[in-house]
Amino acid sequence: MNRNTLLIAALALAACHKPAPEEAGTKKEAMVALAPVKVETADVEHQKMPKYLTLTGSILADRQSSVAANVAGRVTHTYIERGQPVKAGQVLAIVDSRAAGFQQAAAVAQSQAAQSQATLAKQDCERADTLFSQGAIAKAEFERLKTQCTAQLYNANAAQANADLATKAAGDTIIRAPFDGIVGERLINVGEYVQPPTQVATIFSINPVRVSLSVPEPAVSMVKEGQELMLEVSSYPDRQFPATVRFVSPALRTNTRDLIIEASAKNDDFALKPGMFATAKLSIGEEEQPTIPSGAIVADGTVKRMYLARNGQAFEVVVSTGVTKDGRIAVLEPLQAGEKVIVKPPPGLHDGSSIVQ
Repeated sequence: MNRNTLLIAALALAACHKPAPEEAGTKKEAMVALAPVKVETADVEHQKMPKYLTLTGSILADRQSSVAANVAGRVTHTYIERGQPVKAGQVLAIVDSRAAGFQQAAAVAQSQAAQSQATLAKQDCERADTLFSQGAIAKAEFERLKTQCTAQLYNANAAQANADLATKAAGDTIIRAPFDGIVGERLINVGEYVQPPTQVATIFSINPVRVSLSVPEPAVSMVKEGQELMLEVSSYPDRQFPATVRFVSPALRTNTRDLIIEASAKNDDFALKPGMFATAKLSIGEEEQPTIPSGAIVADGTVKRMYLARNGQAFEVVVSTGVTKDGRIAVLEPLQAGEKVIVKPPPGLHDGSSIVQ
């Protein structure tokens, strides 16, 4: 075999062992993926954090009313709609007042007639007194005249009461709001016939609102009037609403063994609605807990994670968190003080990732 043949064979062998372009690219990507991720870390610190008693309950209107017609007749006008603010005394609806007006006129006339008869009877009584004192009439006649006089006075009073009632009924044909609030629902329409118990509208006063909360029996001693608490509702997950305990029930409910308390909360923007489910946090002191910077928590829906820095790797931990104070959040899982936690974990960081600080 000559020299040229050997050279050709060597070149062919080298070509067979040359890595394909795809393999080279894959190895390069693997090297990039395995490159350590630069992170910022902070120490786990044990601090005194507020301790809260968590209570649940419902939002209630400060006042609410199902306004009744309090009169019989046909509705001629309505002036409200759902969600409309109203002032105390504002007209909600009007019922046909003609029948009530006629009844009022008749009752007033009857009252005036009865009053005239009472005046005449009084004069007869005065004359009877004079005649009886002079011995001009018998005692039986005198007593009959006095009885008639008294009966006429009673009749006059009854007629006046009927006139007052008719006047009130005429006034009740204008249905008014009992207090400042917001219309929850209008329950009548023009042309409908209403009776005194017929509901016309519901009105809610919701600034402030009441919060009815249930306190379990073991925690009853921790609750008293005047305490401050923070409310949370699912409609506003990023807001807290301050409230104050105003009323404490004197007795527990025997079927559930809990105590009902009521708190009052300002509601200037009407964010809190009657019927909302509320969670309240009542401060009952402080306790030492492990804390980390708030930015170290990664939330994925309801699951919360954090990453510890251990031996050059990221160690993922699913945690439950407590209260936040001064930029730090309490972690309910046991953590050793001084452990390193990754602050603001970068995208793509996962359990086992190589890191560099």
